[in-house]
Amino acid sequence: MNVYQEHWWNQAKSDYEAFAFLRREGARQCHCLHYLQMATEKIAKAYFWRSGSPPPRNHSGFVQCLRFLGQVRRLDQERLCRLLKFSRFTDFENWIRTALPLAYDLEHLSPNLANDGPNPEYPWPHHEPANAPATHDFAIWRELEHGRGRDLMRVIGTLVERFPEYADT
Repeated sequence: MNVYQEHWWNQAKSDYEAFAFLRREGARQCHCLHYLQMATEKIAKAYFWRSGSPPPRNHSGFVQCLRFLGQVRRLDQERLCRLLKFSRFTDFENWIRTALPLAYDLEHLSPNLANDGPNPEYPWPHHEPANAPATHDFAIWRELEHGRGRDLMRVIGTLVERFPEYADT
């Protein structure tokens, strides 16, 4: 892991810790989702710094990070599977295909990418807000609490917590 990866990883850990704390304390969905989205953005930035060059300066990257992890070199596949608790790499590849739409929705909670859609920071649509983010029931939150959403949450936690173990893949 290079120094740039370490900087972004430290921020991803901090954002994820804030998410976990807020979730544990029963904070409103908007606050939990804000920190979860930021943690995924930062862990993607950490991953893409492995080349030594900066990744694009934007709020996306997590979906692309998952896609890259699904295409790691054969010699890294077993290590990644063990880390993420998948029996076979084909299981991980199949999981990625089912998780990408939800990962995309999570990534697009960033106000920069959400357009007039729901995001944790601002009422929407901009010209006619119907409610505040603090009182909004986010559909993605319900998805994250069940099935493939729970799996995505588990993988996000592992990607953040154990980044040094795959930072070079």
